[in-house]
Amino acid sequence: MSLAGSEIRRAKLRFGLLTGAVALLVFLVLLLSTLSGALVGALIGALQGLRADGIVYADFARDNIAASRLDPGSAEAVAAVPGVAAASAVGTFTTAAQIEGASADVQIFGFVPGAPGAPSGLSSGRLPESPGEVAVDGAGQIGDTITLDPAGTELTIVGLLRGAQFNALPTLYTPLETYDEAAAATNPGLPFVPVNAVAFDVADGADAEAVAQAITDAVPGVKGYTLDTAVALIPGIESITQSFGILVGLTFVIGIVVIGFFFLILTVQKLKPFTLLRAIGTSTGRLAATVAIQITIVVLVASAIALALTLLAVQGLNTGIPVNLDPGLIGGTIVAVWIFSLIAGLLSIRRIARIDPASAVGAR
Repeated sequence: MSLAGSEIRRAKLRFGLLTGAVALLVFLVLLLSTLSGALVGALIGALQGLRADGIVYADFARDNIAASRLDPGSAEAVAAVPGVAAASAVGTFTTAAQIEGASADVQIFGFVPGAPGAPSGLSSGRLPESPGEVAVDGAGQIGDTITLDPAGTELTIVGLLRGAQFNALPTLYTPLETYDEAAAATNPGLPFVPVNAVAFDVADGADAEAVAQAITDAVPGVKGYTLDTAVALIPGIESITQSFGILVGLTFVIGIVVIGFFFLILTVQKLKPFTLLRAIGTSTGRLAATVAIQITIVVLVASAIALALTLLAVQGLNTGIPVNLDPGLIGGTIVAVWIFSLIAGLLSIRRIARIDPASAVGAR
């Protein structure tokens, strides 16, 4: 430790520049990962947080709840399938609304209170139970009134949700009765208001995937999914996740390469001092430990700087979607950078191990 620390003190500028470079790379990894999670959550949070074991769409919907149209009686047909404990209709559509005096596009979900298909992620207040009540994610405060355009339906906010948005829009959850009234007023002339999906819970001991397949087989014109499968199949999510994954991966690899080559170059520059140390009996293990300790110090200091920068960036973002730092992401990223940096440092350690103490003759 003394050897590693004394070298860092003698070369403050060199190690300071490396620490700054690593800090920026770790910052980019944390920020990109956080933004990726926030964006995906804002796109699929409504389905991801649905209180249900599975969901049913029309078989022509191509795995998209917005494209699905089902007869309201479909919930009864699904509930009659063996293995289904309960089932209820879920509806959704996009419309305009007046929120705090401003017009905005919103996503509306209708659900049956106390039945499968209710939202999760309640942060304050309560879920709506009566007509005219709404819980929201991304707009307003408890007690505010939201007016839907052009329906003119007025909804009173009784609860605030987090992580329950859909299509990155402010998302409103209201009882199915109110949803039907708003949908009928927004689309006059409909013979009936269709529902988009049927959420279901499975009986104790039943397999959700098997029950979803049984629903597909038993009820004409529908396709059943487990909730996880439905979320994974949302159109566009896979490409967004892959795009961000490539960016994060490239940034991570660049950071590891920078650390590995820095210490390799540093080792080459110090071959004569290392040779002299080997000649006076310093073991390869101690010299290798010096490199490992320096890598650890650089990564830890750089990670602390990166975390501070990420916190400032997240607080300064005004994206309209909730952005939070995940402690698991922070810890996982720092540990991964440290481990792979040590692996990259093996290049330096290998070079040290090849030093011949006998070559110390004439080394200065």
